[in-house]
Amino acid sequence: MAEEREEGTERAGDDAGAGEPTPAGRGGGGGASDRRIAGDEPLGDMFAELLGKLWRRGRVEMERAARRGRERITLRQLRGDRDRMYQKLGKEARALLEAGEIEHPGLRRGVERVRELEAKLLEAEDAVRAVGGDPEAPDPGSEGTEAGES
Repeated sequence: MAEEREEGTERAGDDAGAGEPTPAGRGGGGGASDRRIAGDEPLGDMFAELLGKLWRRGRVEMERAARRGRERITLRQLRGDRDRMYQKLGKEARALLEAGEIEHPGLRRGVERVRELEAKLLEAEDAVRAVGGDPEAPDPGSEGTEAGES
């Protein structure tokens, strides 16, 4: 009976805690062996999975940034096109007003203001020429940009 008892005790000791989950890394079960560093496939798998997630996330963010950039370029081009059309429309309205084909007090005031500005521009250009400068040369620091662009 003593032998049976020892065997039973052994079994009871072996079975104690069987079926109960043990936290990984806190002894018992495969938790501790799953976290080996040298040659451990589960750790390598976790690292590979992490790198894969980072790669996918980075690719998604780069695509999102590229799409945002393309949309901003499109927006800037459309605004420039609109502004050029406003300029063309204004010049056409001025030509029609001066030819007497249309009449509107607001347009008349606008055209008068444009004439005043053109006269001031001529004076400023003459002043630049008087000091030996070229009035058509771009301002320093403004090369490559058009008026109204940011």
